[in-house]
Amino acid sequence: MRILQLNLNHCEAAQDLLYQTVREQHIDVAILSEQYKNRDGNSWVSDVSGKAAVWACNSQAIQEVNNTLHSGFVWAKINDVYIFSCYAYPSITIEDFANLLDRIVLEASCHKPAIIAGDFNAWATEWGSRLSNRRGEVLLEAFAQLNDMILMNSGTNPMFTRAGRSSIIDLTFVSGRMHHIATWEVCRFYTNSDHQAVLITLHTPTRKKSWRWRTNGWNTKTFDDASFTLMLENECELKGSEEGKARILTSFISGACDVAMTRSKPGKHHSSVYWWTDTIEHLRRCCNQARRRYQRARHLPEFSVLQEEFRRARRNLRQAIKESKRRC
Repeated sequence: MRILQLNLNHCEAAQDLLYQTVREQHIDVAILSEQYKNRDGNSWVSDVSGKAAVWACNSQAIQEVNNTLHSGFVWAKINDVYIFSCYAYPSITIEDFANLLDRIVLEASCHKPAIIAGDFNAWATEWGSRLSNRRGEVLLEAFAQLNDMILMNSGTNPMFTRAGRSSIIDLTFVSGRMHHIATWEVCRFYTNSDHQAVLITLHTPTRKKSWRWRTNGWNTKTFDDASFTLMLENECELKGSEEGKARILTSFISGACDVAMTRSKPGKHHSSVYWWTDTIEHLRRCCNQARRRYQRARHLPEFSVLQEEFRRARRNLRQAIKESKRRC
């Protein structure tokens, strides 16, 4: 199961890009903070404040949701895993922050195995911050009550960047029983948010599959009836064992299909959102490149110039998305 964690920074363009990203990256579940708006339907659940959400964005169905509505977090059971999405306002008092964590711990202690992820706006050296603050200490003390929860954040890759400054405030905890099958990484693709996306993958043990006939498939829109009929008029000599005859016949029919149709393009197993275009794809790539140049030039003389180039690229991307959606 592939799980994407992202703070959308209440940005419409960021949520638009999310819809395309989950298709390209084959995401099953999205753990979201500060979403622009909630989606309708049974595949999306949100907290009372509308700042935390869980989206079952593939074929995975939501099996259960928390009956008691909370502000600051929400959970949903998907594929037998309880997935918590959390968001702690940076402006709330330390007492309110501790109360929020107590409610999360109470729910998580009763629902296992679990993934607890979100933007806690807390700093601690345990997850790569340069310094620890009071919120980080309170969070570590609260989650220490969940004996089997393990912090997945590794390294010092920043997940939040604004005005040339970066920090690590998006955290991911998983139950110990899933730790050995889980991988965690900060994604490099462009999100149009101040936050980078995190990909959590829960690997399942591989099973030995029985042998079966496989092809890359054909594009039936290019089918030429005359060519196919002509190829079938050739003699197909079947000999050997039953399995051998089956292989010869399959090869014969595949050869006729190759003549009559073009092969499907490999690697594209997703459909784009209805408004996606090659132009938007190009603008997203340019925006990502501009953002990287601007972030790396924090202490250089050209920082302000590169910052303006990034803002211009981001503005062009947003306008292109809005225009494409309006036109479609």
